[in-house]
Amino acid sequence: MNPLTRLTLFLGFSISTLLSQTPVLLLLHVIVSFFIIFSIRKDWQEWKKRIIPFIKFFPLTGILFFGISFFVSDRLIPEIILDVSLATIRLMVLVNVMTAYTIQAKSQDIFIAMRSVWFAIGKPWKWVDDLFLFFDITIRFFPSFQEEWKRMEQSQKALAFKIEKDFFRRLKSIAMFIPDFIILNLNRADTLTTIVLMRGYGSVLPRSVYPFTSFQWSDGIIVFGMLTCLMGIHSYVTV
Repeated sequence: MNPLTRLTLFLGFSISTLLSQTPVLLLLHVIVSFFIIFSIRKDWQEWKKRIIPFIKFFPLTGILFFGISFFVSDRLIPEIILDVSLATIRLMVLVNVMTAYTIQAKSQDIFIAMRSVWFAIGKPWKWVDDLFLFFDITIRFFPSFQEEWKRMEQSQKALAFKIEKDFFRRLKSIAMFIPDFIILNLNRADTLTTIVLMRGYGSVLPRSVYPFTSFQWSDGIIVFGMLTCLMGIHSYVTV
């Protein structure tokens, strides 16, 4: 399945969950979410690790919604409890499903699929290629920036620099190193620009992409079927 098709399916399901206003319709989405989570049973440990912080957050949001509704609106308490429960369930389904998606999906695959679609269109628009190049560099080099920052902190500990525990003092100490860190990465950006130009960037538009990820007819049928199904459910199902 094309990565863009998979992304469309998950986004469509998430939007459908948010639009579900009745308990029965929301229950159908809960059942589907269980099937989705079961499909990643090999990655359950990673899924649990990512979902635990949100589980602690859900009760607080429910209490907050209930308090706002109770003091602001004139609705009865049973109605408020029902609305808060449905809103909390929607949020839980949304977070669980999208967490399952992020575990299996790779941002680089989605980016390559988008570039493949653009290459197939064949429009020689340089600003689009510049935009793709910007996101490509961001995806590739942002993790290396994080690793470099971690190495810098480890070097400080090795040199017996005092690590502040207070939040504001630690923030102040970090701010002292940010200018040097930015200058180092600006030099890296200049080097990267020179390399890109030496490889002939901009001479052929649109740029080729490897590996090319084609968008098949089956992908179009899946997306069209999903959109038709969601529109039918939310247009005609009244419970």
